[in-house]
Amino acid sequence: MRDSVVFGVLWVVLSAVLEWLLHPLATHFYIYVASNTAVSGQKAAAFIFSIALPIFVFVVLMLIYGAARFRRKPGETGNSKHQFKTNKVFILFWFGLSLVANLFLFVHPTASAEQYYFSTINQPGPNGQQPLIVDVTARQWEWFFSYPQYGITQAVDSNGNDFLELPVNRPVKFVLRSYEPNHTYDPQADVIHSFWIPAFGMKTDVIPGLTRYEYVTPTKITSTQANQMARVQCAEVCGPGHPWMEADMAVVSSANFAKWIQQEKKLQGS
Repeated sequence: MRDSVVFGVLWVVLSAVLEWLLHPLATHFYIYVASNTAVSGQKAAAFIFSIALPIFVFVVLMLIYGAARFRRKPGETGNSKHQFKTNKVFILFWFGLSLVANLFLFVHPTASAEQYYFSTINQPGPNGQQPLIVDVTARQWEWFFSYPQYGITQAVDSNGNDFLELPVNRPVKFVLRSYEPNHTYDPQADVIHSFWIPAFGMKTDVIPGLTRYEYVTPTKITSTQANQMARVQCAEVCGPGHPWMEADMAVVSSANFAKWIQQEKKLQGS
C-alpha cells in the first residue's frame, strides 16, 4: 500500500508539473494559424497532448520506480516474496483504461472535429456572404486557380505567376482536380498531388479522375511574403519537380479582394 501511495503521489505531481511546463508547446503545435480549421486542429492537438502526457508519465515512472524500488540488493538471493509474474487485476485495469482512453479520443476530438468540419460546409459568412468557390487544378508541377463565380479562368499575379487570393472571414470551397493535358496516353490523367496550405492546418489529396473538395474559412489577413506558412504547397511526392510545386497566396480584406477581382478581369480582358 505504501508503494502505491508513493507512486500515486509522484505520478500526480510529475504529471501536473510537466503539464504546466509544456503547456506553451502544447498550444503551439501549429507554427502559424490562419483559418478556422487550423484553430480547430490546434485545439485538438493540445487536448490529445494533455490526455496523453499523464499516461506517458505513468508508464515511464512505473518502469523507473519498479527498477529502483524492487531491485535485488547486495547479498540477496532467490526471488522476492513479493514477486509475481502476472497480476490479473492490473492487466484488466490497464486494458480497460486503454480501451476507454482510445474510445474517448475517438469521440473527442476526432468525431467531434469531423462534425464541426462538416457543419461548416456551405455555411454563409458572418455577413451572409455565400462561400467563395475556387477551382484548383494540379498538374506536374503547377497549381492553377480559377474563380467561376467571377469569370476568372486563371488567376495570376503582376508577374504572370499563378496566384491564390482569398477574402478574410469568408468561407471558401476549394474544388480540387488533377489534370495533365500534355500526357499523350491520356489527356485527362496526371499523378496524385496534395493540396496543402500550412497556415490552414489541413491538406487534401488531389487524385486523377476524381473531384474532391476542401472547405475552410481564412481568419487572418496574411500573405506568403508575410509568412511562408501562408503558401500553396504540394505535399505528395509527384515527380522530380515536386519540391518546387508551390504558389504564393494572400488573404485580404473584402474590399481589397473586390479590387483584386477587377484587376484580374482586366488582365483577362473580360
